[in-house]
Amino acid sequence: MSSLTKQIVKNIERLDAATFERALATATTQNHFDAATAAFLSRQLTYIRAQTLQVKHAPLNAFTVFPVQTEIPQGAATALQYVYDMVGMAKIISNPADDLPFVDALAEEWPVSVKELGAAYGYSVGELENAAFANVSLSTLKSDAVKRAIDTKLNKIAWNGDAASNIIGFLDNDNVSIYTLTADGTSSATTLSSKTAEKQYRDVANLIETIAENTEETEDANTVLLAPAPYRAISTTLYTTTDGQTTQTVLQMLKAHYPQITRWIKVGELHNADSTGTKDLMIAGYFDPSYIRFEIPLRFEQRPVQEVNLFFKIPCRSKAVGVTVFRPYCFTKAVGA
Repeated sequence: MSSLTKQIVKNIERLDAATFERALATATTQNHFDAATAAFLSRQLTYIRAQTLQVKHAPLNAFTVFPVQTEIPQGAATALQYVYDMVGMAKIISNPADDLPFVDALAEEWPVSVKELGAAYGYSVGELENAAFANVSLSTLKSDAVKRAIDTKLNKIAWNGDAASNIIGFLDNDNVSIYTLTADGTSSATTLSSKTAEKQYRDVANLIETIAENTEETEDANTVLLAPAPYRAISTTLYTTTDGQTTQTVLQMLKAHYPQITRWIKVGELHNADSTGTKDLMIAGYFDPSYIRFEIPLRFEQRPVQEVNLFFKIPCRSKAVGVTVFRPYCFTKAVGA
């Protein structure tokens, strides 16, 4: 490879596809791209867009922990959400009876705002010409970075909200109750890593049972979320059964005794996630779309190219409402795990 070609390759920036296709004809006319350059961009950018949407990064757990919903129309500025509660109870009656008790479903209406997120990336005309001249495949560094930035912000909104936009995150939601851990670990600590296997089991089991207790045994948790440290503690600490024959980890014992828990998830976002930023959390709840939703009317969109002098800018956006908890008492968190 010649030194000139090496320099051209070195200068290549990673580009996106879909936005370019929509503006390719205009860009070609304005910048006097020849037919070969236009054909090159058309081929490469189609491939790049697909790669950008498929790329995988380190876990952003909100997208797997919470049921993601996109049913709110993109053009909506506000949306109405409803929290339902059943009131009334049947009773034993005699025949004929004219005093049947009324049972009803009460709904509380919550207006929520749809917030728009944005970021952008860009490149110069010269960079495009270098890529076309060298006839090298374009890659997706810049578009990947923008998508990652938007997803990271969405993830933060889901867990922590956004005070400036009046978005309440899941961790600060009033419908998430609090379970108080017993301070009987080493040096009166509450952390699971400081406790014996029996105490670890007790704390997690009590957290799970809180859901049933708070809902008068009408609901059960199906998911337990733990910060990395408490997850490691229960997955590595051995719990010896009373017969002295079988030894399992605390996590294995919990899974055996609570088969309704279908997900035990290590969640990095729960590390030092309390209000002081110093204590780990663990959470139990029933994670189902009818109970909780992460509302994202628009996950990711790349807008048409904007040309500014000899530079092309690609605006990208998303729209989010945040996490809404529809059923009170079906989610509990423990601080200091």
